Amino acid sequence: MAGSFTLADNARVRYATGSIMYFAQGIPQGLLAIAIPVWLASQGVGAGDIGSYLAVIVLPWAFKLVTGPLMDRYEFLPMGRRRPWAIGAQLGLSLSLLALMLVERPAEQVGLLMIIGVLINSFAATQDVAVDGMSIDLTPVREQGRLNAFMSFGKSIGWASTAAVSGMLLTTWGLSATAIIAAAVTTIALIVMLVVREREGERTLPWADGKAASVHRANTSFRAVFSEINKVLWVRSSLIVMAIMFFDGLIYGYGQALMPIAAVNLFGYTTPQWSQLVAMMGLIGAVLALTLGPAIDKMGAKRMLLLAVALLGLHAILIAQTQHLWQNTLYVRAMLSIWVMMLPVVMVASIALAMAICKSINSATQFAIYMSVANLGHSAGSKIYGTVAEKSTYVQSYTMLSALIVAMIIVLLFHRHHHPGEQGTEPGGKRRESRRHTIGIGGNEAGIFWSGAMRCPKCRADMEQISYEGTEVDRCRICNGIWFDAGEIDLIKNKKAAAAIDTGDAKTGKQSNAIDSYQCPRCSGAMVKVVDPRQTHIWYETCGSCHGSYLDAGELRDLSNVAISDFFRGLAVPERK
Repeated sequence: MAGSFTLADNARVRYATGSIMYFAQGIPQGLLAIAIPVWLASQGVGAGDIGSYLAVIVLPWAFKLVTGPLMDRYEFLPMGRRRPWAIGAQLGLSLSLLALMLVERPAEQVGLLMIIGVLINSFAATQDVAVDGMSIDLTPVREQGRLNAFMSFGKSIGWASTAAVSGMLLTTWGLSATAIIAAAVTTIALIVMLVVREREGERTLPWADGKAASVHRANTSFRAVFSEINKVLWVRSSLIVMAIMFFDGLIYGYGQALMPIAAVNLFGYTTPQWSQLVAMMGLIGAVLALTLGPAIDKMGAKRMLLLAVALLGLHAILIAQTQHLWQNTLYVRAMLSIWVMMLPVVMVASIALAMAICKSINSATQFAIYMSVANLGHSAGSKIYGTVAEKSTYVQSYTMLSALIVAMIIVLLFHRHHHPGEQGTEPGGKRRESRRHTIGIGGNEAGIFWSGAMRCPKCRADMEQISYEGTEVDRCRICNGIWFDAGEIDLIKNKKAAAAIDTGDAKTGKQSNAIDSYQCPRCSGAMVKVVDPRQTHIWYETCGSCHGSYLDAGELRDLSNVAISDFFRGLAVPERK
């Protein structure tokens, strides 16, 4: 049974755990952002209050980019690098959902509902960062796309089913019963995280037996991260992308506030009817968006986004100019369905556009900033509608929505398009391969796993290519461990080469050497534990499939120096198991 519930060693456990955790993330979204707004509208709460509520509760998602460096800085490695954060966030999510029971008169306590919504989404956003980081750390490159699909599907099912069920529960049993059921379901995800482990030998709980199976990453401060990202963030292309992402969020937030209020007050929908419509069409839109990957690769992200946004703008104008058809039930249902279905399509194209300009060394933080800008736009859009709604007609509200879409199109035209499949050129004329990425859509959030660079099997940081006399090896940017493809280590195992390539701290390498159970970072094959026959105190790992080898910092320099003392040290070294 060893390793049966260990994420690093069992792909099925990774898929199941990722799907369940993302399902849990979808629960507050379906309840807070879909079911509750339309329920408040049915109870006579004004558009201004609903718009403000939606604008505020989404803010934790806008500021989640600071959570990653925080998790890197404060770790409890005996339980894993990310798992303690995931457990704590999931526990907080379950308990904070119960806080909704304090809201006895929702129509009169929108402020309290807003505060609790921020608390719930703070834990949900933290859980999202922890699970994403854990997935990237533990998942081989060849499985990242598949895992992301499972997780995105889990989240879509989570928010869609929650929206549909909550719409009925709120009108039948009220907010307290709905909160208890939501908290009970999210507790299942907490139990799952308490059972699994990141790596074999780690503790399941703080007081249980076990030891750390990974090492602390150095230089993970906010200053170090943002000093690097600052170099690429303020260039023209990045600023244009940030403006596009902001308008994307602005349109989403404005529509999210407008549509449920119009559905109830203008088109006569009940809370369950609207929740079920959003759930069904949102799932269809998510599937449609995910199937557009090949079309984006062929057309380019900019062209696809222009087409999708133009269709969305035409839709908004059509609604505003067909007031005489608002009494036609079939027409209204079709138009509302198209709007809900088109939003994920616009989002996936926007995400692809943002991904295309991210630099691999800072891709996670850079992309997180773009998503934070989009979420800030989401908050601003909901607030704008809440502010103008009570002073304008629905025709004017839909016209303003179309104006926001036109503004996004204008900004998008300033973007200098580069096809995501194109190859670029490195300094010196060397060709570089385009980065590969995976997009996952789950409601108004997205998942991203980068696979354009090899990841260090010990600390999971990006590895960079180092060239020495025509031989290229991969060296970790953080722990300075080195990967050699088959035959490479024999070509450069001399003092001069070792000094040029192996620049890491031997003390750090000694700590990393304790991690010896992992999959090959090149082909995901099984790694064999090896002892150098001449210097038996040097332990490293070799892939049984592609025959590549990984050496920790300092080991290559040590291998290049054969001394008499090494013979005596070898006599005392136990056999490696």
